[in-house]
Amino acid sequence: MDYPLPVFLAVLGAAALHATWNAWVRGGSNPLLHTAALVIWTGILAIPVAIVLPLPDQASWPLLALSILIHLVYYITLARAYTHGALSVVYPIMRGAAPVLVSLGTWAFIGESLSLVGWLGVLLVSLGVLAIAFKAKLVNARVTIGWALACSATIATYSIVDGQGARLSQNPLSFTAWLFMLESIAFTVLLALAGQGRALAQYIRARPVATATGGLLSAVGYATVLWAMTQAPMALVSATRETSVLFAALLGVWLLKERLTVRQWTGAGVIVIGLIVLRL
Repeated sequence: MDYPLPVFLAVLGAAALHATWNAWVRGGSNPLLHTAALVIWTGILAIPVAIVLPLPDQASWPLLALSILIHLVYYITLARAYTHGALSVVYPIMRGAAPVLVSLGTWAFIGESLSLVGWLGVLLVSLGVLAIAFKAKLVNARVTIGWALACSATIATYSIVDGQGARLSQNPLSFTAWLFMLESIAFTVLLALAGQGRALAQYIRARPVATATGGLLSAVGYATVLWAMTQAPMALVSATRETSVLFAALLGVWLLKERLTVRQWTGAGVIVIGLIVLRL
């Protein structure tokens, strides 16, 4: 399975979309509630899509159920990672390690191997993401890195499960819609059982436009990624997706007049070279 140019460009667009709404719709002070609010909106927005489209093929249902469970574990590890470490430390570890883990996972579990050139592209993108995103020194390094890597492992796991589920579903958009709906229900129930139901409702009421917009753009971006995984190797799609870090940095320079360090500009160049290599 090669990496068609239209698919590559679509994933780049999804990465840019992810970076754009993160720059425009600022997350709140509580990462867990902010994430939950976006998840709820993706579920609401997915309802008409699920009604109109046929059900995903039954072969994908076990993966759909497994994906919901993995996503819940992801949210728990994400919250724990952000509890122990700063965003500027945790985020690059999570996003930078994920493409490598996806590459290893797809090779081990579904027999989808990359060429040496493909591996080189994935590694370059991952290294570039790490170089661009790190802005702080590690504090409580062992615990912080441990939770960040655990979160990265869940990202890689749900990426593989979702990608394979989308392939088996015979209708990636329907699979994605059902994933969004069921995940939003499961996550809401989990937070309610944890005593966070009222806080979540108050959070959404205080930020209806921001959270709804973030949910919409997040849904479009991830739906694009899952479709792309039915058209190209998952590892290459995952690596391209993580260029959202590059787009976020460039938006910071353009809109917020931020200055990047030499290391970060070097990381940006490494990502660009990695993207070129992915297309070879």
